Amino acid sequence: MTEFGISFLIATAKALLGIALVQVSLRLTGRWLMRLTRRTPGDTDDQLLRSVLTTAAPIGYLSAFWWGWRSLVADVEVLNFGEGIDRMLEAAMLFLTIVLIVRLLNRVLLLLLDRSLRRLRRENQLTVLRGLEPMIRSGVWILGLLVFLQNQGVQMGAIYASLAGAGIGLGLALKGPISNFLNYLTILFDEPFRIGQFIRFDDVLGTVEGVGIRSTTIRSLSGERIVISNEDLLGKVIQNYGDLPKRRVATTIGVVYQTSLEMVKAIPALVEASIRSNPPAEFDRCHFTRFADSALEFEFVYFIPDADMVLFLDVQQEINHAIMETFQKQRIEFAYPSQTLFLESAQVKTREVAMAVG
Repeated sequence: MTEFGISFLIATAKALLGIALVQVSLRLTGRWLMRLTRRTPGDTDDQLLRSVLTTAAPIGYLSAFWWGWRSLVADVEVLNFGEGIDRMLEAAMLFLTIVLIVRLLNRVLLLLLDRSLRRLRRENQLTVLRGLEPMIRSGVWILGLLVFLQNQGVQMGAIYASLAGAGIGLGLALKGPISNFLNYLTILFDEPFRIGQFIRFDDVLGTVEGVGIRSTTIRSLSGERIVISNEDLLGKVIQNYGDLPKRRVATTIGVVYQTSLEMVKAIPALVEASIRSNPPAEFDRCHFTRFADSALEFEFVYFIPDADMVLFLDVQQEINHAIMETFQKQRIEFAYPSQTLFLESAQVKTREVAMAVG
């Protein structure tokens, strides 16, 4: 057998041995890791492990092939084509490896983002993630390409400067659209409100109907369709009534000063009974708080364990009806802002004058 044949057999044996080692090690490692991942809830770690093993196998095969090729080149002088050919082959192997790693990173990154959004129950943001997938993939591919070029000795200073200049120019040209898009992402990911929730913004009170890239649509209580830019919306305070786990209602009422002391003491219990008779309202307290200018004031507090605005208004109305009905039965008079002028009778006034003259 010729020297070339022996060298070729040795190189082939090395390559096959490397492939076999890769297959055995990946199979054993995969089985061991699979046993660990089965103990954890969910299938995210299983999918991640499969993605890593799927990528590690071809990288291992490439390494085994490169090991056999370098052995053959070292033994057969005629295959030594010079440093240029070697660098080209090394660059090709590195390029294939980077391609495999970039594909793995894209799969892992998008899988983790998808599972995180599902775990946080942000299904509406999954659509945004699907729309951003090309941008995310492109960013990872650009990073992989830059790593490859830098490894090949390319002077990256000029490239970075060109990218920076292009980024500044694009930023100035697309300032408005980029700002709108970032505001849109802020609303989607920070979730100050969601579609269907009842919010207050400045003097606008209504239900969120839609969130667009540039603006948000709110349907007011009076029925108007109000469109507000996302930038203005994020620049001011937003009161979100849709996230209330429990709505606290504090109300003050006043009764006239002519109310008897016994009735004043009974009012907290009467108010409590009126609130408890209208579930799901939860009574908290009722107190005689102060002597106002024209009334004896009582403050009572109750809770509505629901964020529904219509339910709150219905329950509040029924409680107000019950309090009015109870006060009418007990002949308790509500006070209203006024000033009462008390005049003495003429006889009393004449008697006082006569006594003063005498």
